[in-house]
Amino acid sequence: MARSGRVLFQYLLRRSSIAFILLVVTLLVTGWVLLQAGTHAARQAALITATQNAARAALSVRHDLHAIEARLLAAQREGRPLPGIAFTALPPELTAMLAGAEPGQLQLLPRNPSTTPELLALLVPAQPGAATPALRIPVSALEALLTAPAGTSLRLINGWGAELAAAGTAGPVQTGIWVREGIIRVEASATPASSSLAIGLIPLLGLGTLGFIFAKDLQRRARVKQKLAALRGSLARHAGQLSVNEARMRLTQSNRVVAERREAALIEAWPLPVALVDPEGRLMGWNQGFAALLPPDILRRDLPLGMLTRHLDIRAAGKDNGRRAPGNRPRIRATPLKDGSRIFEGLADAPAAGLDEARSLCRTEMLGLAPQLRQAVLTLDAQATRLHAHALRGLASNFGLLALVPALEALEHAAEAADQAAMALALEGFEAEFTPALLQLTA
Repeated sequence: MARSGRVLFQYLLRRSSIAFILLVVTLLVTGWVLLQAGTHAARQAALITATQNAARAALSVRHDLHAIEARLLAAQREGRPLPGIAFTALPPELTAMLAGAEPGQLQLLPRNPSTTPELLALLVPAQPGAATPALRIPVSALEALLTAPAGTSLRLINGWGAELAAAGTAGPVQTGIWVREGIIRVEASATPASSSLAIGLIPLLGLGTLGFIFAKDLQRRARVKQKLAALRGSLARHAGQLSVNEARMRLTQSNRVVAERREAALIEAWPLPVALVDPEGRLMGWNQGFAALLPPDILRRDLPLGMLTRHLDIRAAGKDNGRRAPGNRPRIRATPLKDGSRIFEGLADAPAAGLDEARSLCRTEMLGLAPQLRQAVLTLDAQATRLHAHALRGLASNFGLLALVPALEALEHAAEAADQAAMALALEGFEAEFTPALLQLTA
């Protein structure tokens, strides 16, 4: 192998100076790549070391941090100083620094008195300048939790980037782990190990394989040319078929879009609450009347029929299996179509005999809730609006007052979004259907 490499080297030197220069450049580039790979591996090892050190320090600091927070919270609950904890108003510079912080959140701030460096642990006050429990902690207490091996360092940084404690010698590879998000962070650094000089000699091994690489490259190029020629012939043969298939696919997609639009228009114009289910038992479409029969988060396209029937009492056309008393909620009728799909219609039940008292109670309840709903909308009380609208919607659904359900549902959604304009608009729709609904109860 050594003799073959020497012969190849002499051949390149004798036959072409350009080839020899290319060989030298190749060796230099290979050496640089290997050195970069070795450096990257050393940096990755240093990063792993720094991450492990940061994780160990974070676990050590976490316990003490929770203990400090528990003591401050206990003092805040009792409203009096505890041993080592004082209630104090923060100076203006600390108050400005804590602007925007969540009240009651633990914060650690560095203090640099002339004697011993220390930290100030406190809870963010609810009002700027208000008194809050605070605890002074020597920096040495935190530094005792940081054990940095040789060639590494550990630092504790608070949420504003101020250093609280440090140990060890800093290195160029750094990482950090939050002990408590926004409050304190452990930053670790390490120095990568030096790359071995033997890595620089590795490119010399490429001399023995250079000729082999050249031969393999020529063979690869020949195979690629053969494959390209075969691929061009195959593409030429299938180009016409692909064009025909694309045209058929576009025509099929266009027909499907037209059919879906026609079905959507038919469903929307249906006089009763109606939904369409495909032959596979998936929901394809529905109108507003059908949507009012179910909670708004239930309906979605491709909804399985099994989930839909959990909320509907489905009956075959012309049959009554007596699973619920008439007048309690709309009756659903399923009608099969020729293609296997089905139409679900919502039919209003005639109220059963003996329900006059229940309908009278419903009318009285609705007359009592309606003024409260109006007052809640006028006073912009979104919570009360949502509660009253939900109660009225339940009464309307139970007694077959389907015209009221969409307006009350819109009122609920507007109240949840705190949209004043939408609440007022939905109230107008409710007022338009409220009097006819009362007449329906008294009929």
